[in-house]
Amino acid sequence: MHDAVPYPEREVRERSINAILDAGIPQPRLGFWPFLSGVFRFTWRPMVFFQAAALLLAGLLLNGAPGDMRYLPVYMPLFILAAVPVLFQGQYFGTSELEAATRSSGAQIVLARLLLSGAADLVCMTVLLGLEVRLSGGPTDLGRMILYCLVPYLVCMTMLLHLIRSGRKNGTALAVVMALGSCLFWRVCSRVAPGLYELSAVGIWIVGSTVFSAFFAREIWFIIKAEKEGKMYGAVV
Repeated sequence: MHDAVPYPEREVRERSINAILDAGIPQPRLGFWPFLSGVFRFTWRPMVFFQAAALLLAGLLLNGAPGDMRYLPVYMPLFILAAVPVLFQGQYFGTSELEAATRSSGAQIVLARLLLSGAADLVCMTVLLGLEVRLSGGPTDLGRMILYCLVPYLVCMTMLLHLIRSGRKNGTALAVVMALGSCLFWRVCSRVAPGLYELSAVGIWIVGSTVFSAFFAREIWFIIKAEKEGKMYGAVV
């Protein structure tokens, strides 16, 4: 009996029980902006690296064809490609199911990553537009330049969000193929259909911008709705 562990006193027992109960109380969910700050700490390094690489490549290619606006759409999918490592981070590391089970819903994680990568894309596209304005000698065709950037970007981003929502295991590879395929598609269009980039075809670009803005807004609405309901944006396969 001398080797027996002594039974703890009543006060010690009560302190231990209270500590266990306190630890078991669910913590309140973080607000979106504090959560966004936390996501940024984990994603800013790869995001900055890949976006800077995409901007450098696009800038070098654009500088090789000064003043030719037909090539602007070719480079927009590069910024989507740069966002793939961040947006598909959970799938790549196999943590999608864990993200779905945590108190911060999977939709909130996607929304935070999308907002951060979108902000980086906006900065890169602004820099690229500034370079194109300088190379073309003035901002007289700035409206067309914006359309040439916006339409391919919205098309590619809408397809990317659809891939995330589908929850496919090979989503990362498909996203890379989709982005590179988009670059090739717009490159072919610049050669096969040069009339698409004439002033008379601006209406087509405006219609394309309107249609794909609606598709993109619908995907964002799906994310926000899922986030409010504490659900995943898409399936975990």
